[in-house]
Amino acid sequence: MKKFFGCLLLMGLISPLLFSQYSTTVTNPSFRYQATPGFVNISEIHGGSGSYYCDPAVSKYYFGITNVFGYQFSRHFMGGLGIGYLQLEKGFFLPLYLENKYSFYLKNFTASVFVDGGVLIDHSAPMDDSKIFLNPGVGISRSVSPNLEISLSSGYMVQNRTPLSRVGFLNFKAGVIYRKNPFRMFKSGRG
Repeated sequence: MKKFFGCLLLMGLISPLLFSQYSTTVTNPSFRYQATPGFVNISEIHGGSGSYYCDPAVSKYYFGITNVFGYQFSRHFMGGLGIGYLQLEKGFFLPLYLENKYSFYLKNFTASVFVDGGVLIDHSAPMDDSKIFLNPGVGISRSVSPNLEISLSSGYMVQNRTPLSRVGFLNFKAGVIYRKNPFRMFKSGRG
């Protein structure tokens, strides 16, 4: 009987040591990183294919480059002012818009939902041929250094001047995000 209780006591003392090996494995803590408030610069190249159009002269495709000067307001929310150059089949537009982005920090990457909206200024006739646009979409980004991320996103841009000149594009963006304040780890218990 003493042997049985001695073995039971010995197993009770040794078993925590056997199962403690799981706590020493290296895990990826990137989901605990968060963006801190500060300046954000997003440079992107765009490409899109026309999906709905009433004006076929300008709606088969587009490509361009944009830059957003923004501010990270909280862990999840970023907003900024964007400018750029978009080339369509027969001409180009200069976009001036606001970007709003809500981010979800996951283990290996950051997922986001964004909405861009503003005006597309036609250089030849700014008062007559300029359009408004709205571009909602989703994207992912991955941190490559404390201050830099690469991003990919997709959305649906609708341009409209009158009901007869509506144009829709399924678009894709690839870009680089620079953050003045690098990512930091947040402490457990804080979100």
